[in-house]
Amino acid sequence: MADDRLERAIGLVQSGKMEEARELLEFILKEDRHHLPAWHWYAQTWPEAADKVRVWEVCLRHNPENPLAQEALRDLNFVQAKKTNPETSIPTRVAKPKASSTRWLAWLMIGLLTAVAVFAWVAVRESTPKDPQQYRHVQPIEYYLYAPENYSADREWPLFIGIHGSGGSGLDCWNLWQPYAEKEGFILLCPSIADAGGGWYQNAGEIAVWNVIGEAKKEYRVGQKMFIAGFSAGAQFVQGFAFNYPQYISGVSVLSAGNYYRASLAAKDISFLVVIGERDQPSSVAQSARFYQALAQNGFDVQYKVLPGVGHAVTKDGVNLTIDLFRKTIVK
Repeated sequence: MADDRLERAIGLVQSGKMEEARELLEFILKEDRHHLPAWHWYAQTWPEAADKVRVWEVCLRHNPENPLAQEALRDLNFVQAKKTNPETSIPTRVAKPKASSTRWLAWLMIGLLTAVAVFAWVAVRESTPKDPQQYRHVQPIEYYLYAPENYSADREWPLFIGIHGSGGSGLDCWNLWQPYAEKEGFILLCPSIADAGGGWYQNAGEIAVWNVIGEAKKEYRVGQKMFIAGFSAGAQFVQGFAFNYPQYISGVSVLSAGNYYRASLAAKDISFLVVIGERDQPSSVAQSARFYQALAQNGFDVQYKVLPGVGHAVTKDGVNLTIDLFRKTIVK
């Protein structure tokens, strides 16, 4: 009975009938507080992230050890933190040049100001963020694909794939990695692999990623081996992807994963980076250490970093370590 009602509730959510779906899901949850799929879809009926957080907090009171509920709440809190603490920039005040009383000094100042203007224009042009909408595709799924301005098809280029966390999208990875694509010289691919509920299964995610890899190869000449980085649920996904397709992966950056897979010895040629915050979920920190130890004991090339004072987040240190690993893998 509950399964039939859940199926109807999912159909209502997908049709945009949130209030009807919410009422039906509340009946299911009153009968079974441990029905995780019902909690998942119930959270989707609320439009605001703060409401979703409250739903998962209630869920965790009834299911305190459930890793899926823990990760959903952790990712929502991370998204909220990003929205409430946007980066700000401080405008630079430009001093006006002093007037000169002699013609030669005036011409000298004009020449200097012209040179400064040219350099400033070049600097602004190079530092202006790219508009992600110009690089957004919607078929077969949403994804963002970017090639450096000096791209040419006379050689193979490394493909860097960014995987977002639960509740996120490819835009999160675009914002994180696109600034490095130009300088480091890689093709950037950022797919949105989440379903309507914000999560995904490993096999479904892998199908989605392979589909967009195919699209990237239609547009650009990329090497057979790829670099892949993921955050949170995406960090768990990239482990599985690398273990399932080791012949296609050069390096893997695992950033703040909530859970870890058993390593496949077939992936021993892949370089791994495992990064987690000291203040992340204690069970995740402990699992990360065991994952690192298993890789190291089996002869993997692996680097492990616990960031002091950091919670469940991607930090500059994690980004820099990832880029360092990428540089290392392209010279293999």
